[in-house]
Amino acid sequence: MSERELLPGFFWAADSASLKGQRRSVLLSAWELALLVVAAATGSADGEPWAWPAAVAYLGAITLAVVISRQNPQGLWYEGRAAAESVKTLAWKYAVRADAYRPPPRALPDAEGLYRFQLGGVLDAFRGSRVMPEPESEPVGITEGMRELRGRPLAVRREVYLRERIQVQHDWYRSKARYCARAGHWAGVLGVLLPALGLVLAVLRALGAFTYDALGTVSAVAASVTAWAQLRQYRPLAAAYALAADELELIRRQLTTLDLASPDAEELWARLARDAEDAVSREHTTWQARREIRTTTDREH
Repeated sequence: MSERELLPGFFWAADSASLKGQRRSVLLSAWELALLVVAAATGSADGEPWAWPAAVAYLGAITLAVVISRQNPQGLWYEGRAAAESVKTLAWKYAVRADAYRPPPRALPDAEGLYRFQLGGVLDAFRGSRVMPEPESEPVGITEGMRELRGRPLAVRREVYLRERIQVQHDWYRSKARYCARAGHWAGVLGVLLPALGLVLAVLRALGAFTYDALGTVSAVAASVTAWAQLRQYRPLAAAYALAADELELIRRQLTTLDLASPDAEELWARLARDAEDAVSREHTTWQARREIRTTTDREH
């Protein structure tokens, strides 16, 4: 059984909306910063003809800024991610009998009722959001895959959970942590090299080596690099992803060595699987916090 067979349709709708918002946010922001750099470069050149390309570039940057403000693709990105991960956590908890979803007498007897209650809380939090599908267009309840996996023996649930949830999530976190660490490193390097280049050019221009005003261009590039790094959140995400990967690796070892023949195996399993979901939830809680901050900022403006 794969994760695609397990998760409800609302997850895939929210995930698709998040990816769409991410692609659009990154693309529009990249073009806006590029146009500002072009405007600075052409505006610094000598001669009246260069003023027209600069004006066009500034006009393009203004247009993109208006589009970004009105469409708020970053808000869609964050909303979709928070909604998708919230639903995914609930689905996995129900399917593998984690946390309060373990069988009675140690938990609530109505696991399906608990799932629907908690899912209702998630849907209410995103009521009216752009990530919400049209009524009845995307199923949000318990899927056949969730019911099927829940009914399997613990050995089967553990195998599927370790392969489809823990390993996949661990590998994703580890890969993203490495990528963000590399990108953050090079953003830091450029943050030093570009001001140094500006210093050299300022000295050369003061000595009469050339007349082109390159300082504005270098400053625009440096500011764009800083803005891009802040948009992508390379360093904070590298640390958060690395921590989540380490936590999942520790939990994976605990789940792997769990004695399935012990009388309290189900209770231990429910606790450890809950810990795994909590480790993943910390990352999507960050998305939720960003969503709330973004929404508050938009209302203030």
